[in-house]
Amino acid sequence: MKTFSNRDFIYIGKESGRDILRKIKGARNSVKIVSPYLSGSYIKELVHLHKRGVEVTLITCDKISDETKFSDFKKSDLIKEKKMVNKSGKKWKKILPISLLALLLSLVISSLLSIIITKLLILSGFILVVFLIMFISYLSISETSIKYEPIFRIKVFDSTSGTRAGSTELIHSKIYVIDEEIAFLGSANYTYSGFKTHYESVIGVYDSRAVRDISQEVEELYNSKTLKAKSVEEWGFGG
Repeated sequence: MKTFSNRDFIYIGKESGRDILRKIKGARNSVKIVSPYLSGSYIKELVHLHKRGVEVTLITCDKISDETKFSDFKKSDLIKEKKMVNKSGKKWKKILPISLLALLLSLVISSLLSIIITKLLILSGFILVVFLIMFISYLSISETSIKYEPIFRIKVFDSTSGTRAGSTELIHSKIYVIDEEIAFLGSANYTYSGFKTHYESVIGVYDSRAVRDISQEVEELYNSKTLKAKSVEEWGFGG
């Protein structure tokens, strides 16, 4: 993507991200964030925005700084379990008991007849094996399944899927778009250190055309089919 802007503000030094955080907290409609590293306490701000009805989009890699002494945030806070009806499982749960009963009856009859006709022992053994397989299958079938869904739009790109294994070169940009009115670009990750303690460089873009172009670029990244993404279940519960 290539664009230009006639209205910029430049922030350099510590606390370069102060205005970014202030704008994010005051968002009215939407917030889009691209940041390979995240702080749990700051993600909780996004959860609060979501509860206020603000549309949130988060694009990241698979790195969240360990901030247990600053925040009780867990990745699972962003992911909710939704119980789904397993129609196929429900159907088989109804059919198999009848089949099992028929097999059991056949097993009893063949076993009794095998006292007279010994060759029926082979048939009885076969029926027993089929019965056990179907019974185990019956026990393993679930009428419901669990689906994991993020509370807002999250895309997690695998940091090991770059051209060099183990690299985090896949997503390195730090982009913030607030209310489709202002965008911030620079070196500051969406982390406490990125916004407060590190020496960073940030450009605030207020030009409406440039903000629109940047926002569209974030959408294209979110919808990328060429970059490898992790499922929210793997990201949230896979460690």
